[in-house]
Amino acid sequence: MNTRGALRGVDYASPLTQYRALRVKKLAEALSGSSLRLGDTVFADAYYTLYLPAPVLDEESTNTVCRLIVETTLNSSAGQRIRARTVLEPFLSTISGALLISEYVKWVTPQLRVEKSPEMTTRAIRDAVERALEHTSREVEKVVAVKRIIEGLEPGTLSVFSTEDYGLDLLRLARNADVTAILRALKDISAEDLGSRRDHVAFKRGEKMGFELGFDVERLAPRSLTYPDELFYTRLAQRRLLLYTKITKREPGGIYVLVDKSGSMSGEKMLWAKAVALALYMRALRLRREFSARFFDSQPYSLHSLKKRPRVSEAVALFEYIARVKSSGGTDITRALLTALQDISLKKAKESTIVLITDGIDRVTEKPIRLMLDKTKSKLVVVMVMGENKSLEKLADTYLKVVKLDRGEMLRVVRAVS
Repeated sequence: MNTRGALRGVDYASPLTQYRALRVKKLAEALSGSSLRLGDTVFADAYYTLYLPAPVLDEESTNTVCRLIVETTLNSSAGQRIRARTVLEPFLSTISGALLISEYVKWVTPQLRVEKSPEMTTRAIRDAVERALEHTSREVEKVVAVKRIIEGLEPGTLSVFSTEDYGLDLLRLARNADVTAILRALKDISAEDLGSRRDHVAFKRGEKMGFELGFDVERLAPRSLTYPDELFYTRLAQRRLLLYTKITKREPGGIYVLVDKSGSMSGEKMLWAKAVALALYMRALRLRREFSARFFDSQPYSLHSLKKRPRVSEAVALFEYIARVKSSGGTDITRALLTALQDISLKKAKESTIVLITDGIDRVTEKPIRLMLDKTKSKLVVVMVMGENKSLEKLADTYLKVVKLDRGEMLRVVRAVS
């Protein structure tokens, strides 16, 4: 690598700098579809201009391309919007740097074939960088939204370096029109909406974790036994005896989402159902629960299952699977539910929650479903999208009727899955 770029304080001979430049170069070439004949310092400067909190331009740099990329990025509004997302974020800096370089090459190549004088060449490079920055700014916002969902709004859930390996897949997802529509539906979901992880529940024969007031004599603290009889019974009647707070570890079952993709679920219903499925994935990831999703019409389709800590490749595959499904066909809710319950039975999963999202246009055979629900000890949450089904209402532990396809109804579904 040329040891002189356009940033002051960056060691261009460092193995780490060379590694970062290589990551940006590989991704930029994948986006361009061809080999890029640019010096490695260009890729390094693209990365570190976006990554460093306070990059400083080296005024003595003779590398025109590097200097113009750094200068334009630092001084343009598009560059500042990108940096608001990328500072101290290795993954987003790599993605943004690769987008910037690939777009820059696309814009500058035809212009340099025409411009001959040094002044015109400099102007052509600057114009190409400005256009590339505007495009990159829009693309990065989409990538951030996809990454936000895949991580379940909880940074650190997935490895940074494993995420970088799938940068191209995330970009492809972000550019998908169906994904864009789903992202709009999920944009206002916050971490608080998904609930906090509860690894423990109260249990009177569990571990001691503090004190509380009450009347459960099995958890009496020794101090309560020293009271005179009159005071003891008075406090017992008032439920004000000093007790140990005891808890035990909670092992919640998985979340299994069944989504009706029949013809009657087309349009906004299907989009909303997909957004709910991804919101439930985010909740499962946050609560460290296994997650499964299956679409169905007159027959069940392929099952996608993720463990409590999924790999990035699995999360991306799930997102792609949900986004590409189109509504069509008839409806067989009984077959879909029995298939889901059979999956749970084979995995020997405990206390699983099945979330069925449908408009209910079908006759449901109750008896075999009730038998399998009892056998697997599963909970059934039915989300009825602008419809009604009395059989499902009898079978469901929780029956939710959705009349407005909005954020409020989505959160009601998410919070119903305990």
